[in-house]
Amino acid sequence: MHPGLRATLATLAVSAALAGCGTAPATPAPPHSTSQNDQLPEGASPGALVACGSTEVAEYAGGKWVYFTASSILSAPSTLFESVDVSPTGEVAAVTSGSPDASTPGMSSANMLWTYHKGWHLVSIRNDTDVQLHTFGPDGTLYVVPDDGTLPGIWKQTQGGWQQLPGSAQLGYIASLAWSPKGVLTVVSVPENGATTVWQFEGGRFVAVTSAHEPFAADSLTVGFAPNGDLAVGTSAHGVWIDEGGRFVQPGGVPCPVTDVGQFGWSPQGVLTVSGRAGSQNGLWQFSGGRWQQVQGAGPNIGADKIYQFGWSPRGVLTVSDASRCQIFELIGGRWTPVWTKTHATDRNATPPKFAWSPQGALVTNGGDLGGLWELTSGGDWVPIGGKSSPFAGQVGVSFTFAPTRFVGA
Repeated sequence: MHPGLRATLATLAVSAALAGCGTAPATPAPPHSTSQNDQLPEGASPGALVACGSTEVAEYAGGKWVYFTASSILSAPSTLFESVDVSPTGEVAAVTSGSPDASTPGMSSANMLWTYHKGWHLVSIRNDTDVQLHTFGPDGTLYVVPDDGTLPGIWKQTQGGWQQLPGSAQLGYIASLAWSPKGVLTVVSVPENGATTVWQFEGGRFVAVTSAHEPFAADSLTVGFAPNGDLAVGTSAHGVWIDEGGRFVQPGGVPCPVTDVGQFGWSPQGVLTVSGRAGSQNGLWQFSGGRWQQVQGAGPNIGADKIYQFGWSPRGVLTVSDASRCQIFELIGGRWTPVWTKTHATDRNATPPKFAWSPQGALVTNGGDLGGLWELTSGGDWVPIGGKSSPFAGQVGVSFTFAPTRFVGA
């Protein structure tokens, strides 16, 4: 049972005993006392590991796990947590999976978004709790895209309530939200003409950055930004394109060898790196010296393999989660060095491990099929974070992130 719910049930049982058997009190007592609510966290701690899995959301800070528990049974999310993130101000947000029972408090027929402040608070816009997308702005403001069947557009949380961004209702189906390095909201949507379009919200209005004449107008798009701030898009059929002076071009004017882009990014040295979707054999490619080159190294043939995720360590080491082996490798001295080898691809549905680096530079993974959360020590050993007390031990697919080390406005 959830630790917070266990405490709540105990409080309710004591309240019922004091009220007398079979006699309801004239004024219902709150399920938690003020002192109990004061013990609930307000949000994430700076730099903390924040994770969710199954019915739990918790942070690991100061060598211990702290649970984000509900303030009462009635306000507790009643479906499973799927993902979690933290705002620039330290606010925790989590998405729960849907339920067909929309008449029950805490349930809905679609995904729901919850924010945390001394308890969970369900995001509801004009009584619509079905959330399609959300993002936090650089100042910590929450932006939400409800399901497109009831409330169209993008909604911004303000002190006076939810406000719809001007012109956002006309964008059509909204596929993604992102923020440019300069803090400009960037949106991918499919309007009525059917062409996938990138918009940016500037001067209080949405400006179309792409048009129906782009070669990739019929593709699904992933937004990114070059080191100089130029907008870039990864497409599902035409590789990577960069907006240079208002015109989208392919790097070097040559076609990208990876047409269905799964991930792209720039190395600390400014080298564009691209991988295909995890189910493809497109491998890993870099654009350098005016041409595309496949990333190769001695050892396992990682560069030509299925890539689930790649990134660079704080020391600038290229790191890859290999989808065919379900292991993590680093490219050191021209050789692919295995880092995470506790899992193996035993079947086609095996889960590759996700990874990230802590603010202290330690490599962290959710363990793939092994589950849990693991940290690579300076001595080269993997240890479960929080040891036996971890609420996520053995859970596969744990979502995790790190809170900012410094909060905006703090």
